[in-house]
Amino acid sequence: MKNLKFYITGILGCFLVRILLFTLRIEHEPGGSLEKVKKSLNIYAIWHCTLLCLAYIGRNANIQVLVSQHSDGEYIAGVIKRLGFGVIRGSTTRGGARAVKALVDKTKAGYSIAITPDGPRGPRCVVQSGCIYLGKKTGVPILPVTVGMSNYWKLPSWDEFRIPKPFSRVLILYGKPLFIPPQLNDEEMEAYRLLLERTMCEMMKKADLLAQQK
Repeated sequence: MKNLKFYITGILGCFLVRILLFTLRIEHEPGGSLEKVKKSLNIYAIWHCTLLCLAYIGRNANIQVLVSQHSDGEYIAGVIKRLGFGVIRGSTTRGGARAVKALVDKTKAGYSIAITPDGPRGPRCVVQSGCIYLGKKTGVPILPVTVGMSNYWKLPSWDEFRIPKPFSRVLILYGKPLFIPPQLNDEEMEAYRLLLERTMCEMMKKADLLAQQK
């Protein structure tokens, strides 16, 4: 019964995502970034609250996504699989050895991966160290991507999950690739973690401002 519930939720969720986001006015900054990044190998770092829009933007690109093993992760996995993503279950911080190995293997096979560095349970907009470790381990650049919305609903969840309202404007803002050197001590790892966190927080504020101004 539980598996049937997840199956039905996945189908309905995918359908609703496609219908809702089809109505949006989506822009990319800088222009042409979407086509450019799809041709390169990246670790996409995205805030958990912006998953909905970016799942639609990155559909059918066979990007591998790290999804938690919590029950809510089961719902997310069901939806994004039907949007054309590969799914790796686990966390980079909790029981993460198997998940990290799977992510590393995927990058070696030529797949880009996407993670929410503040997931699966927060704190909101705080980068966890697992993201930096992946960049160090794989040699693949971390590409921060944030989303600004002109009008949206905010859910009462830990991440203040955002659902754009129909016909609103959405701006996808791409940062500069962040390369993590392979030989770093704990102090240097922390410096890169703080750099990524600060960059993504600043980008999100900028994206919101641009989406609301245009």
